[in-house]
Amino acid sequence: MSTDDRYGGDVSTPAATTTTTTLSADFDVMHAVAAATDARNEEIRGMLQAFVARMRAVPPSIWSGLAAARFHEVLDRWNAESLSLNHALARIAETIRLNERALREVAETHSHRIAAAGDRI
Repeated sequence: MSTDDRYGGDVSTPAATTTTTTLSADFDVMHAVAAATDARNEEIRGMLQAFVARMRAVPPSIWSGLAAARFHEVLDRWNAESLSLNHALARIAETIRLNERALREVAETHSHRIAAAGDRI
């Protein structure tokens, strides 16, 4: 069974497949999720940077005083928090990639061991 996920990729649900096929599908999903996480991270970062740039470009002759000062304080805090979010999303994507590679290596090793055991039968 195959459906499109919300990121535009194909997500296969194994029905009666072998372990290798199931793991391959899972690896593909992990890879797609990591890529989607990177894409959303860049999208969020770009939108926030554009918003902050537009707000900082408003001249003091139009917006000044206590409200503008407070808003700039909030922007500074938001920049720090958004940077933290950016780093967290990047770590999530990288962890997914590392896990995908490690699981792929383990699956390959197990596949070789199973094949070797089958050859001895």
